[in-house]
Formats: sequence, C-alpha cells, structure tokens
Amino acid sequence: MFSHLPSLKALQAFESAARLLSFADAANELSVSPGAISYQIKKLEEALSTPLFKRKTRSVELTSAGQTLFQITHRQFQELDSALSSIAPAKQNTPLTVSVSTYFVTRWLSPRLGKFLNSHPDITIRLQHSVNDPDFNVDDTDVAIRWGDGSWPGSNAHLLFSMPMIAVCSPELLNGKHGLRSLNNIKHHTMLRDQASTDYWPEWLKKANLEQPLATGPVIVDPNVRVQSAIDGHGMTLANPLLDSTISEGALCEPFDIRLEGYGYYLVYSNQAEGIRQYQVFRDWLLLEAESMIA
Repeated sequence: MFSHLPSLKALQAFESAARLLSFADAANELSVSPGAISYQIKKLEEALSTPLFKRKTRSVELTSAGQTLFQITHRQFQELDSALSSIAPAKQNTPLTVSVSTYFVTRWLSPRLGKFLNSHPDITIRLQHSVNDPDFNVDDTDVAIRWGDGSWPGSNAHLLFSMPMIAVCSPELLNGKHGLRSLNNIKHHTMLRDQASTDYWPEWLKKANLEQPLATGPVIVDPNVRVQSAIDGHGMTLANPLLDSTISEGALCEPFDIRLEGYGYYLVYSNQAEGIRQYQVFRDWLLLEAESMIA
C-alpha cells in the first residue's frame, strides 16, 4: 500500500492535464494558473518517483505510468462526480453531460456544436472527454457518443454512422528498404496500439492474412496522440475516416486497401435519459446531423 496518498489537488491537476493533454487548458478548466498546474504535477511526480508526462516544446504526452494513472484517476473522478450529483438537490436547467472522445469532438462534433448551442440557448452542454474505457457505464453520464460495434450491455445504442477501420502512416514510411508498399514489410514497422479491449490490430492483420504475433507495439490510449505519433513517423496506426482531411493534406496516407467493417459511432444512453428534455433535443439534432453527413 502506498504510504502517503498524494493530495486531491495534485490528482485533480494531473487528471485534467492528462485528459486535455495541455497544462494551459487544464489551468483554464480549473481556474488556476498554468504554473500552478505544473507545480502540482511536479509534486505528484516527485511523490511517485516517476515522470508522468513527456514534455515537448509545444505539447505534452503521457508516459506509460501516466497513462495508467490517468485511467484510474479519470474513472474515480467520474464516480465522485456522479455520487455528488446524486446527493445534491436537483436544479433547473442542469447541464447535459455528454461523454465523448476528444478525437470525435475535434474532427466532427465541434464544428457543428456551435449551431446547436445558438439554436438552443437554454441548454448547456458539458462535454466529458473520455477514451474508450472498458469499464464504461452509461449511468456515469447523461449520454455518450462511443466508437464500437454497438454492444454495451445495460445500455441503449443508436447508430449515428458506420465507418471502417483503416491503417494509416506517414508518407515517409512508404519508401526505403522496408517501405510500406508491401504487406510483407509490415513486420519491420511499429504498430501504434490502443488498449487491449479496443485494439483492432489482430483483426486487421487477420483480414490481411498476416501472422497474429505481428500485433505488437506501444500502447497509446488517446487516439489523438496515436494519430500524431503516426504523423511524426513513429509507426502505423488504425483509425477511421474522420481523419480524411489529414490524409488529403498529405500528413498521413493509407498504404493498403484493407478495411475493417462493422464499426461506427453510436449514441449510447440509459432508459432514464429518455425522460430528460435536454437529451431529447440534443438527440434529435445529433441524428439529423448524422443523417445529413451520410446524405
């Protein structure tokens, strides 16, 4: 057992910075200075005797230890928030909490959300940024937008739109002695992977008729970080066509015409959510936006 638990303030600063991958954004979220966030995280790293972030000039990334701690703290803060909400008396105009990944927000939801908020000034949307937590429970939020095959026991799921999983890499990896112009050369390259519960590399390799042991490589839970690592030439990653603009710009390419079907983005909700007016309005708008994109 850890002899002395870190302060709640330090853990809160870490969770926010890890979720947003930005000390500045975490400072804004918690209404403190970036220096205060940096100080709390430094104290936490000293207490744990291990670095939690890889600090770059203009960005930060989680270390392996940081990814592990983030999954734990994120889940615990969600549970704490849920417990406090159940204790506190109900208020009018309560924000609608939407659990969604930053990948989906930046590449699809954000450009459209302003139109919804302008049309419904009486509704407040609280985005709860998340990754595909294998312990996901819809009771921890009002509604969620999740990637997968539609199977979340104990929850209702409505398909927004289907999207295949595709393998992408930096164009620089196409050339050279082991260039990714041949499937046989994949074994010479790094595979940037998701956590085991949502790692699709074994399925993709099976469809490509390649040996399963090839599915090895670093685990990077955040899809935005995986995509950026692929752009930086650190390996191949699996993603969906929401990054088509990145491919069009030439930062990534799809070297092989092998696509995993049967996956997509789903609106996931509980039976209780259907009785919430804010949810009903948001759901109807979201479905129309999805239908418009498909059309």
